[in-house]
Amino acid sequence: MNPMMRYRGEPVEVRMRDGRVYRGVIGGDPPPGGFFLISGFRRRFVPFASVIFVFSFRFRRRIF
Repeated sequence: MNPMMRYRGEPVEVRMRDGRVYRGVIGGDPPPGGFFLISGFRRRFVPFASVIFVFSFRFRRRIF
């Protein structure tokens, strides 16, 4: 099982290598090499290769 899927349904903040920050909820079936981030009506694929860190709002800590 993908370790990020323990946090499925949790609100998170994802910081990418290019400096962009995305906020949303981890959801969906995880494809190989990444996960889906749902924010509003958008569903965005986030590849692990471009993630610097994932911050959980619920637990107030870095999870990746």
